Amino acid sequence: MAENKIAVGILGLGRSGWNIHAMGLKDHPDYRVAAVADPVAERRKEAEETFGCASYETPQGVIQDPNVEVVVVATPSHTHVSLAKEALAAGKHVVVEKPMAESVEEIDEMIEAAEQAGRLLTCYQPRRFDAEFTKIKEWIDSGRIGKVVMIRRGTYVYQRRADWQMLRKFGGGELSNTGPHLIDQVLLLLGDGELDVYADLQHTIGAGDAEDHVKVVIRNENGAVADVEVTRCCAIPQPDWLIMGTYGTVVGQRGELYVKYCDPSRLPELEVDEGPAAGRKYGTGEQIEWLEERWKPEGRVHQVKSFYDLLKSSVREGAPLFVTAQSIRRQIDVIERAREVANFK
Repeated sequence: MAENKIAVGILGLGRSGWNIHAMGLKDHPDYRVAAVADPVAERRKEAEETFGCASYETPQGVIQDPNVEVVVVATPSHTHVSLAKEALAAGKHVVVEKPMAESVEEIDEMIEAAEQAGRLLTCYQPRRFDAEFTKIKEWIDSGRIGKVVMIRRGTYVYQRRADWQMLRKFGGGELSNTGPHLIDQVLLLLGDGELDVYADLQHTIGAGDAEDHVKVVIRNENGAVADVEVTRCCAIPQPDWLIMGTYGTVVGQRGELYVKYCDPSRLPELEVDEGPAAGRKYGTGEQIEWLEERWKPEGRVHQVKSFYDLLKSSVREGAPLFVTAQSIRRQIDVIERAREVANFK
């Protein structure tokens, strides 16, 4: 039923706006790209020819277009807040690319604008669909590796960037670029509660003045620590995931996970011997019966389609949002505090 398709307006036809949102919606049965905005004429023409849509040089054309129901904000990071609020005020539902905002204060303003307008506000966080993340969460929730002690989540590449993402004035930097994906995942694994945050941000090998090396350490009130690392100056690949628990460990990367764990009911009670170590050796000499599993995903979830499938349920049927602005508020709080602690602004 073409007349009931959700009409989308896309602000910005760069990598995210075009490659992710526009192309992801191109064949979606429940959506149509009704309008786009971009200052580059060639991009607008390409969209017109591909979608038969309206096109505008400025975002305001899309925002005021009466045919648009959902606005996707895929412009440079520093414009996300103002454009999202403008679209909400115009009566549109809004999808914002990450980072949703630069501060908790801005997120609160956006949430208030959505409430006043009676419209939906969400953020595109596709890594919640990662098969590896879903499996790790399943293992942790099952208690397989015991109480989580530490989570290390990282991306490690060697790449000298020289685009707008390397400029602070545009809200660039890896903390706001790749960081939201990884921080979002570890926060979902750490659970609710108060957090302590430590961070180190450095500008290393790229052009511009934004950080291209990030380390954020997050500790929850139960003592579990998440170590998030995003770097573009690592020439030797490292595992994407390392999770240590009291009964086991998970390690892996995209496409494969390895878990090694034991059954705590088969471990004898330990008693501390306060005397001299027998044979001048440390340790009990116990032989732990380890269980091991290697896991690979069967196929891949289409992240864009999955996100918009769920959004359609929210827009048309009133289902809860898959990604709430409130959940992103916690992520932005960590990012904002990381910049404060690292004194890198």
